[in-house]
Amino acid sequence: MIDDDPVVQRSCERILAPERDVRTVGTGAEGLSLLATESFELALVDLNLPDIPGMEILRQAPDRFPDVPLVVITGYSTVKSAVEAIKTGAFDYVAKPFTPEELEAAVESGLRQRRLLRDCRAIRRELSDRYRLSRIVGESAAMKSVLSLMRQVAETESTVLLTGESGTGKELVARAIHFSGPRANARFVAVDCGAIAPSLIASELFGHVRGAFTGASADRAGLVQTADRGTLFLDEIGNLPFELQASLLRLIETREVRPVGASSTSPVNVRYIAATNRDLQELVAQGEFREDLFYRLNVFPIRLPPLRERREDIVPLASHFLAESSARMHKSIEGFTAEALDALQRYDWPGNVRELSNVVERLVILRGGPRIGHATVQRSLAVPAPSASVPRTAEELNALRKNLRERAAGEIEKDFLLDALRRNEYNVTRAAAETGMQRPNFQALLKKHNLRIKDIIGKQT
Repeated sequence: MIDDDPVVQRSCERILAPERDVRTVGTGAEGLSLLATESFELALVDLNLPDIPGMEILRQAPDRFPDVPLVVITGYSTVKSAVEAIKTGAFDYVAKPFTPEELEAAVESGLRQRRLLRDCRAIRRELSDRYRLSRIVGESAAMKSVLSLMRQVAETESTVLLTGESGTGKELVARAIHFSGPRANARFVAVDCGAIAPSLIASELFGHVRGAFTGASADRAGLVQTADRGTLFLDEIGNLPFELQASLLRLIETREVRPVGASSTSPVNVRYIAATNRDLQELVAQGEFREDLFYRLNVFPIRLPPLRERREDIVPLASHFLAESSARMHKSIEGFTAEALDALQRYDWPGNVRELSNVVERLVILRGGPRIGHATVQRSLAVPAPSASVPRTAEELNALRKNLRERAAGEIEKDFLLDALRRNEYNVTRAAAETGMQRPNFQALLKKHNLRIKDIIGKQT
């Protein structure tokens, strides 16, 4: 506590000391010296000190003591001084004379704020570690070239355009660029331009003001404002409605956002990373994408190669995903057999890295021994037999897709049930508990696939 009034010092010690270690000093210089040399969880600062004004301590604190919340205590309790203190950096404001309850509440609130800040920094460190460039798996020449481009652009503020087939890891690359750059401590906000209804995407991106449209009962910040001082990742930018492309172009060029229904703009400081699995130049030629927006986004293009063009990466990626899935599911798996790895390398991976990750997770669930063998891999990679006739309409195509998805999901469900039963000696109650399912739901799934315990045991014997 930094306060020159001995009575106030004793009062604070009496209120706070029983549960806390409280240090008191009478001058701003002593307070700054203590804060610089010792570790404190919170500081109570009087605005009217005999040497250094309390406001000066508030101004220095963010740079010198960023982890210490400051609570201002003063006898000069005016609205103006309170507002100025909060704007300068104070977490809270308590006016003299104060009750024990008021002081306790301010201190507890400040300590809670410190814990939140500490947790937030820990999460940021974890994210930064998870998405650092060195964690991206790639030994092929194609991926080494991509990593080189990522390193060069990460430290800049330039707009990046990521292109590549679905599942090649565009969002992972975008996050790695963000967390390896100067905005790593700010937010990374991702928006899928194709997943939001066209009627809502303007409001989601730019926000809206109250009364802008039916249901807009209050002002609401958009994703652009949320990403202020950070990075906005515009995934599947090729799906952005044409009528909104001009608004996005204006936002990028002016660095100002205008919420839906607003008459004025607000400045924003955002880095843009866009991604697409479509050919934007072809869309420009077809009149579906603005040429000026394309050139504004295409400042630093990076193409992510499909997995079939970098087969050297399949084994390292499979091993990486195996380690992750095994740890997450608390399973001990030594690895793949040589034949299994060969099968993985020969497969074309139309779903790219995402498909490989999903297949390995499925293999971990189904594994029947210490190593994943060729037969298990081959079964997971089995391609459904082609339909007797090629669909001729969009309706027939959608019906066929649905049928294939259901068949594939059915096979996975069946393998899931059999493996759970096998691990639990065909005890339904234990199998359901181990997999995290309710017993009735587990039984319903058995019934759906016409699986009866006595028949399964009979086949095993």
